[in-house]
Amino acid sequence: MNIWRMKLRAGNHGDDMWPLCRDRGVVAITYSPVTNTDLTDLAKEDVDPKVTTAARSSIYRFAWEIMGGDVILVGDSVSKSMVARGYVKSAPGKRAYRYNARSPMTEPSNPAIPWRHEVPVVWDHDFVPFRYRDGAPRITVMHFDPAWAKKTDELRESTAGMTPEAEDEESDPLDEEAYSRETQASHRNIVKLHAALSNRFRRWLRISFGVRATQERNRVDLTFSHKGGKHLAELKICYGANTRHAIREALGQLFEYNLYPPRSAAQSWWLVLDQKPAVTDVRYIGLLREKYHLPLSLAWPNEENFEVYPRFPAS
Repeated sequence: MNIWRMKLRAGNHGDDMWPLCRDRGVVAITYSPVTNTDLTDLAKEDVDPKVTTAARSSIYRFAWEIMGGDVILVGDSVSKSMVARGYVKSAPGKRAYRYNARSPMTEPSNPAIPWRHEVPVVWDHDFVPFRYRDGAPRITVMHFDPAWAKKTDELRESTAGMTPEAEDEESDPLDEEAYSRETQASHRNIVKLHAALSNRFRRWLRISFGVRATQERNRVDLTFSHKGGKHLAELKICYGANTRHAIREALGQLFEYNLYPPRSAAQSWWLVLDQKPAVTDVRYIGLLREKYHLPLSLAWPNEENFEVYPRFPAS
C-alpha cells in the first residue's frame, strides 16, 4: 500500500478541481500533450516525449503506480493544508487508472480543457484537514512523506506549555471528542489494508525464509517459528499519520501479548509498519534494544520485499 499526496488545481493557483473530484468520486489529472490520449494500453516509455520532467513523473505515478488499496491525500497549494483523504477503489494491488472518454470533468474557467485521466476513490467525509510543509510543491503526484506533517506536529509539541499560567488558575475542560482517531470509513479501509499488509508480510516470510506464519491467533496479528524460536508480529497501518504514533500503540500491544499472564514471551517481537519509518523511529527501536534488551525488530515494505531492522535472520 502506498500513500500519495496529490494536487488538484489547474496550475499552482488555478481552478480548484477538488470539489468536482469529490462529487464524482475520483482524482483526476491532465497535461496538454496527453489530454486526449488513453494511457490504458500504453507503456510508460510510450508517453508523448513532450511531457517532460515533473509532469512526466506525475503521469507515470498516476497512470501506472497508483494501485487499489492505496491512500490519496489531497494537498492544497493555497491553504498549504491536506484537505481530503480518499481510498483507491480498485481491486487491492491492481492498477487503478482509467480514461474517461465520454464525460470528463472540465476546468470551470476553461471548459475546453477536459480532465480525462482518472482514478476511482472513496472519500472519507469525516476527514479533518491539517497543515503540512510540502517537500515537492511543484510535483502533482508524490509519495506522501510523513515528515511533512511531523514538522507541524513537532512545532506544536515544542511550543506546548510555553504560555505561563497561574498555578491556581482553572483551565478549560478537555474536549471529549478531541482524541477520536478514526471514522467508520477509515476503519473499514484500515481493516482491508491491515489484511493486505498481513498477507504480504506472510508471503515474504515464506518466499524469503521458508517460514510458514499463522495469522490472527489469540488476538496476535501474526506468529511464526524460525530457528527454534517463537516470533510474534504486531502490524500497524500508519495511514499517512506520524509513524511514531503507530510505534507507540504497537509497543503497548507487544508488551501485553508477550508478558501479560499467562502469556509467555516470544524470542523476537516484530513491529511491522505499512510505510517507511523515520530515522528517529529506527534509532528509538535501537535504543530500546540496547538499553532495555527488548528483542524488537522493525519491518516495513520496500517494493516487493521488506526491510528489517536489525537484519533478519538475527545472528
